[in-house]
Amino acid sequence: MTTRRVLLAVGVLVAVVGVAFVWVVGRAIVDAPERTPRISAFADGRFAEVEPFRYCPVQEPLCEYEGSTAVLPVRPGHPLQLSLPGEISDSPWGFAAVYQDPETGEALEADDYFAPGTRNTLTVEPTRDGLDLVGVEVRLPSGVIDVDTNQEEIVSHAIWSIATTREGQGGDSGDGGTGTAEDG
Repeated sequence: MTTRRVLLAVGVLVAVVGVAFVWVVGRAIVDAPERTPRISAFADGRFAEVEPFRYCPVQEPLCEYEGSTAVLPVRPGHPLQLSLPGEISDSPWGFAAVYQDPETGEALEADDYFAPGTRNTLTVEPTRDGLDLVGVEVRLPSGVIDVDTNQEEIVSHAIWSIATTREGQGGDSGDGGTGTAEDG
């Protein structure tokens, strides 16, 4: 065989291997499962990566989705800090903090809404007017029309939920089965 034919054969072989490699990598990317957005939560030296409690497509906001609530201990003087990825903060989003009177059990929900791209972090105080923080939710809203009444309403197609406990009161420093939690 001549040198020219050997070089041609090697060139064709390299081209075939290159095309096959690009095809395999492309298929792996296309077929890779989508990872749902996660919120980073930090309180008093503990970190949790919070997976969604509910995560449905905007077009199907009431889908069946089996998520869970993360648990993170908080204590006075050490706020809960949340960091949201762009998949959440680049959309209109809502926030709810639930505070409870430790003696009467009476609860108060404080809600807030944010325009797209205006905020990707949030600091939540563990007490408010003598009430203890017992949980927070980050919500992505979606509009639906009730077919029976033809009324429009807003529902959350995605929710990230964190139950907060007082240090040493129930719960654990773990992740509530929703991600990772580490001592900081």
